[in-house]
Amino acid sequence: METDSNQVEDSIAPASISHILKEGEQMAQIWNAQDRADYEQNVREILDRMVGLRQGLEQLRTQADAIWERFSTLALERILSRQLREFLEGGEAELQELDLRLIGADCEADRLRTRVQERRRALEEKIAVLEPLAHRTSTQSHISMMLSRVAGLEAHLLGKRDVAPEDRGETRDTDHATAPGDLLYLRIRLLTTRIAIIASNRSKHLSELDAGLATLLLEVERIKTDMATLLVRVDCIKDLSRYWLAYLDIIQGETG
Repeated sequence: METDSNQVEDSIAPASISHILKEGEQMAQIWNAQDRADYEQNVREILDRMVGLRQGLEQLRTQADAIWERFSTLALERILSRQLREFLEGGEAELQELDLRLIGADCEADRLRTRVQERRRALEEKIAVLEPLAHRTSTQSHISMMLSRVAGLEAHLLGKRDVAPEDRGETRDTDHATAPGDLLYLRIRLLTTRIAIIASNRSKHLSELDAGLATLLLEVERIKTDMATLLVRVDCIKDLSRYWLAYLDIIQGETG
């Protein structure tokens, strides 16, 4: 049974070595130097844009706080001095400008989220290619089979000195006939194992990078949440302003 298995393995060896060499070339193209440089550049750009977005959001929050404080403290004073309409209309343009800036910042956050998701998809595609290469072999099984072949080659190279003289000729001829196949088999198994180890390590590294991108994505979502809160606050001020203007229009109509 073992002889039949060896014959099958030897018969497919030429095709296997060609396939393994192609896999080696494919492996060289997965996460090469250009891929790494592109990834690092993309992450730096994303981080820079996130810092700018966070700083811009803080500026918008400061502006919104100032508007709200002015609105809440001065509205009553202007009501008493009959200057409420001028006060509200004067702040309308500032509210509109703040609203537009918030919408622009929110769109930038959406673009950042899309950028991070695209980077994650690119990593996931590479991991999907690496995973089958990393897990297709049983290292323990391959080591046992390689040791068996090495033992046979070792016996051949040492001249089978432990074999009786009358049997040595036939055994040596048999070993000599199988030695090239054994060497090719060992080469294939070693190349396959090396590719599996490289694929496993590279897949683990890309998974760690993907986890880092997932953290960036969470930060973008936090920025969007803060921005949504600020948008609601600005909308509240705008609604109050519209309410007071409508009230003034009604009062003016009644008195007119």
